[in-house]
Amino acid sequence: MPKCIFMFDMFFLLHVLGLYGFAKLINDKVPDPYMDEIFHIPQAQQYCRGRYTEWDPKLTTPPGLYLASNSVAYMGGLFGYDFCTVNALRFTNILFSVGLYFTILSLVSQRTATSQWKAQMYALALSWFPVGYFYNFLYYTDTGSTFLVLLSYLCVTKKMYHLSGIIGTLSLTFRQTNIIWLGLFMMISIINILTKKANAQKKDHKNSQLTALYNPLCSTIKQPSQIFKSIYSLVIATFNNLPLLLPNVITFMLGIVLFSIFLVWNKGIVLGDKSNHVAGLHFPQLFYYMSFLTFFAAPWTISRAMLSSIIYQISVRRVVYGCLSTTIALYLVYRYTYEHPFLLSDNRHYSFYVWKKIYRRHWAARYFLTPVYIFCSQINFLALVKNVSLLVTLGYLFTLILMLVPSPLLEFRYFISPFLFYMVNIPPPSQLRRLIVGMIFFLIVNFVTIYLFVYKPFTWVSEPNNLQRFMW
Repeated sequence: MPKCIFMFDMFFLLHVLGLYGFAKLINDKVPDPYMDEIFHIPQAQQYCRGRYTEWDPKLTTPPGLYLASNSVAYMGGLFGYDFCTVNALRFTNILFSVGLYFTILSLVSQRTATSQWKAQMYALALSWFPVGYFYNFLYYTDTGSTFLVLLSYLCVTKKMYHLSGIIGTLSLTFRQTNIIWLGLFMMISIINILTKKANAQKKDHKNSQLTALYNPLCSTIKQPSQIFKSIYSLVIATFNNLPLLLPNVITFMLGIVLFSIFLVWNKGIVLGDKSNHVAGLHFPQLFYYMSFLTFFAAPWTISRAMLSSIIYQISVRRVVYGCLSTTIALYLVYRYTYEHPFLLSDNRHYSFYVWKKIYRRHWAARYFLTPVYIFCSQINFLALVKNVSLLVTLGYLFTLILMLVPSPLLEFRYFISPFLFYMVNIPPPSQLRRLIVGMIFFLIVNFVTIYLFVYKPFTWVSEPNNLQRFMW
């Protein structure tokens, strides 16, 4: 057997064994629906009974997960199995997690120039990303949503634009905010098509003025004017090449049109309980995400060489930019920090303790952290810009703004798709020890969080008969 096939089987086997072991543990120790499962599981079971017109008004996401489970249950029913039990419904996300591993592996292999076994190790590590990994074992929409988003992106990288648009549209049935990813992938598709045509015209010595696109690697940008030049070139090239572009992005546009119809019909983006999901301007969400990204990406992005380069590149200009950025961050923290009632009252989530132990310890804590936010942003930016073009980087930043800023609630699972999109666009570190350290880091966090969830339940005074559990 070839070595690469052996390595592939070994890493995939590790993933499957981990999923099986943790799933069995949680299903044995927590057999009843927990947290949002008390809404999701009964709704899925209604679908299993063929009652597709019945809907729990407390649900805030569309029925994609229930329809997926319903399809699996139908296949099981043909062989006499009941796939609508709590354990069987949770198994839906195990299937999505298996698909997610292969999707990440394909993206890493395509997007980064690395050896096959390193790509497999990196894919396994990202499949173990603690926040996303935890939700593989509960009946939540996160795993399915993440899988479809990254699968849509994979199709873009493979130039399968129609399929990407279809899959991206399907992802909207798991989470409405995936419309932002659909828009980003349409933009990347347009960039790819225009770049391919411009390269073909240059090869044939033809005038490529109509498809001229200024889109250098982000690391080569020296002046702000280059950013405006790049955006302007994309807008002009898009309008000049509509006959070429429209047939290729038609499924993306169809998804956007269908979503617009949904917004009009639903009178907003949130289904069900709209009162606790009112959109606003919550700019510090970007700072929380940058800190979160730096922490979990540290084994892959932070190195002595990177920190040295940051120190050696200090100049008057960079100090001025740093002071200006910190001043803007201070204003945004002062003006737009928002404490959602759920964040302050629900002590089952880790975000509650982050807020209580750090941000509420002293009124000035949130302001003292602004230089940390700027430093984290710098680290994250340096790791990304060497591998991603300017327009894609801008698209990613715009996606973060649209996804995170309107959300009033600090919840770590909102960071899953942004984190994984970032990670599949940077290469794994060349040193084997850093790959191993990253995998061990994620594995330890997973063991700790699942141990706390299973073995350290507690009760509320108001609900003495119900066990509460720690979770992301």
